[in-house]
Amino acid sequence: MPISRQLAFLFLVLLPIEAFSMEIYQYTDASGITHFTNVPTNSRYQKRKWQIYSSQTPSKKQRRAKYDPFIDFEARSQGIEPALIKAMIRVESDFDPEAVSSAGAQGLMQVMPATAQDLQLEDPFDPEDNIRGGTRYLRYLLDRFESDVTLALAAYHAGPGNVARYGAVPPITQTVRYVKDVLRFYKFYRGEGRIAP
Repeated sequence: MPISRQLAFLFLVLLPIEAFSMEIYQYTDASGITHFTNVPTNSRYQKRKWQIYSSQTPSKKQRRAKYDPFIDFEARSQGIEPALIKAMIRVESDFDPEAVSSAGAQGLMQVMPATAQDLQLEDPFDPEDNIRGGTRYLRYLLDRFESDVTLALAAYHAGPGNVARYGAVPPITQTVRYVKDVLRFYKFYRGEGRIAP
């Protein structure tokens, strides 16, 4: 490594963390030596662009947890375990409130526009509204399929008509996978599984 690069590297390593909040300028002279300053003395100095990642950036787990109050409230108000709603959201949208599927399903619980209209959702992209609508719809499906969680999940994904037609999880690859994945995350959020959060 050339001496100038070694010095620059050493400078950056030894630079106090507070310096990253300052504007730093640099220029490289004819000898290839890079000079740094926070007070440029001539136009040769150019502002250095830093890409600093804050330790305050929330983790995926923290981003997912911010929806817990809505999930808990809506799930309990409908007599459903919060862990089941959380598992559905994990599989449906991975906690992305702006998610839109190729079929047009929207938001955290991927509510279809027609269903959102039936449920009178004001904004399917609003997390609280979306969770409220998706949870109410699941409650309807649980009632329709006599509290059979597997059938209710299949109906949520493939439509209640398909489940009624087969009297079981329809033989649709995506639906079979969906039900399996939601049940796996359901066990995890209940503290019974080992899937990474």
